[in-house]
Amino acid sequence: MAHKAHGAHEHGCDHGPGTARRLGWSAAIFGLSAVLQGLGGFWTGSLGLISDSLENLNDLIVNLVGLTSLMVANRREPCDRFAYGWHRLEVFNTLFGAGMLLVLAGAVTVEAIHRLQHPQAIQTGWVLLFSLGGLGLNIAATLVLRPKHEATLERDANLKSAYTHAFSDALTSIGLVLSMLVIRFTGWTWVDPAIALVIVVVILRGAFSLGRDAFGILMHRAAFDHEFARQRLLTLPGVLAVEDLRSWRVCSHLVVATAHIAVNVDRLDETSRLLGNIEELLAEEFDVRHLTVHFETADMAQQHQHRFNHRHEAEEHHH
Repeated sequence: MAHKAHGAHEHGCDHGPGTARRLGWSAAIFGLSAVLQGLGGFWTGSLGLISDSLENLNDLIVNLVGLTSLMVANRREPCDRFAYGWHRLEVFNTLFGAGMLLVLAGAVTVEAIHRLQHPQAIQTGWVLLFSLGGLGLNIAATLVLRPKHEATLERDANLKSAYTHAFSDALTSIGLVLSMLVIRFTGWTWVDPAIALVIVVVILRGAFSLGRDAFGILMHRAAFDHEFARQRLLTLPGVLAVEDLRSWRVCSHLVVATAHIAVNVDRLDETSRLLGNIEELLAEEFDVRHLTVHFETADMAQQHQHRFNHRHEAEEHHH
């Protein structure tokens, strides 16, 4: 017997209240901070300030990717040609943002190495002023992204990613302020390109994280621990075996799963209660938003294999 089940939230995206508004406001703040510190860096000659502006640009990209994908995906309903709508647009936006950050980080690294070899004078007073302004904006953006309840942050991947980046950027801004104080009282101008390299490491870490997550989604990496999920499903009354369990993410917030489940029933209408229990468990414990289940009896499960044929050229079958 076979039964296909779609979760209650198969197409929509459940985000915490005000996610789009939070992302929009924080993106505007980070954009302002990136421009302010970028212009300040070119005017004062501080590479550290320019690097911090790029870190703000990183946060701006993260927020805009989340906001854009959220708006587009929710307005583009799934259809026959695009079975999951446009949710995966988020992945391509993320890869583009990560690639751009790598290019910018490379340019800053080259300039930092040059300045370590040939130190340049900087206007520490103005740099300190711009740094404090950037720090204030970063703190404001972090507070905007911080929801009232911790559970909201854990449920919303877009919001959590943006908040994590914002908090990290606030820490780098503090480091920049401290470095300017060191230069002002010691005259060690090499500290400026040195702190720029430290910020580059933070940028590269963010770019790597973005790229890794996007790559995992494109490669259909499992969205959760399948072995643990099988163990939990086998605790449900009537479930005899779980075969061919597969899961993947369409985007950062939409998990899809399929499974062949052997059950201790003889009639199709008896699976309705089992289906509800399975959906509830996978949704609550593994955040599965769209589920397809193939029910079968123990005898049916023994009559065919569940292995995935991954070869590009399948063997011809002659009947």
